[in-house]
Amino acid sequence: MRIAYIMQNGANILQPPFDGPAEHVRNVVFELKRLGNDVKILFCIKGKYYFSEDLVNFKLIDPKTSENRLLRLVEKAIRRVQSTLHLPYLAWFESLRFSRVCQKYCSDVDIFLERISWMGYGSIYLKRKLKKPLVIEFNGDPLHDLKAKNESPRGIQLLLSRRLYQFVLKNADRIIASGEGWHQNLIMHWKVSPSKIETIENGTLLVDLLKKKDLKSFSNSVISDTRLKIIYLGGFYPWHGTDYLLKAFKTCIMEYPDLELILIGAGDGFEETKKNAAEQGMKEKIKFTGQLSAVEYAPLLATSDIAVSPYCGWVEYSGLKIFDYKAAGLAIIASGENNQPTTISHGKSGIIIPPCDLTALIDNLKMLIKNQELRTELGRNARLDAEKFHSWQTTGLHVANLLQNVLDKVV
Repeated sequence: MRIAYIMQNGANILQPPFDGPAEHVRNVVFELKRLGNDVKILFCIKGKYYFSEDLVNFKLIDPKTSENRLLRLVEKAIRRVQSTLHLPYLAWFESLRFSRVCQKYCSDVDIFLERISWMGYGSIYLKRKLKKPLVIEFNGDPLHDLKAKNESPRGIQLLLSRRLYQFVLKNADRIIASGEGWHQNLIMHWKVSPSKIETIENGTLLVDLLKKKDLKSFSNSVISDTRLKIIYLGGFYPWHGTDYLLKAFKTCIMEYPDLELILIGAGDGFEETKKNAAEQGMKEKIKFTGQLSAVEYAPLLATSDIAVSPYCGWVEYSGLKIFDYKAAGLAIIASGENNQPTTISHGKSGIIIPPCDLTALIDNLKMLIKNQELRTELGRNARLDAEKFHSWQTTGLHVANLLQNVLDKVV
């Protein structure tokens, strides 16, 4: 297949360290190419357009070469009026521009795969112009994300934005949901037909980066409980739950003073979390690494004991961190509800607790701290599960099969 992976408002896949969305994009593209497909990548970040065929060399594109001077003059005039009168924002010029750039660089592909973005509908113009199928990746509800960041649109802007987003979902040929929670969100919140959606979960590089012999849970030597390590990987927005992870850790070290907490990642709340840790007298007990690449954080996970995914105020619980935790053979405590996260079998490959439940988090941390045998059992089961289901090769193969299925139906 000849595939174009496009993003109107893209994840930053230009240089490491890569965040979760960028890791997803890069690994899906790598796997599609590994399977013998020709993949082009075109995306826009903060008004700058980039094109690549290998995710190594990126060409900066001047979008002006794809549009006429009259259109730019009309755009300036309309933006001036819009700013003066505080009219709703429709992103029409951005979407039209994105469509035209894609037409110029990707007209020869068989199918388009898009990581959908808020206020970006150029792919629908592109699909209609070139009469080629479009598959959308849905990796999270944008309205939920905007609400969590206190950036929710209101009034007419909210109404128009929702309509535009539904316009994209309605006109896509198929939609890939990255988790069962997002699958249900598409049906319940965005009114998408279930027959149009397929759930394809993310993968993890750690299945390949870490061998079982590298993992603490598979070590044959006697492991001392001294300096038992609890680890967190992810962002520091409020819904990630790092604030109540700190509270739980503080309670645990009163009883188990040799504990260490490792926090990997970055985000808007990173500095505040560091400050809170220092103010609570835990500076020497907590290690903040900042954002790391998978190669850098893999050995930290491999030598840890307990991993935590303490989402609080989120609607989907199968974050990338859980797949990394499983591949590292860790005993996992994860927030979840409504049969989520489906990737964890409660009591077998991890422990699921109610979101935002501090008492449950403390109780289960203490249980795992005291019980090395249970930690080892959960970690080993998680790793074996990851090897079977959560490699990026598995994810890429599922995506490739879906794209081919869409093409076959078009033909």
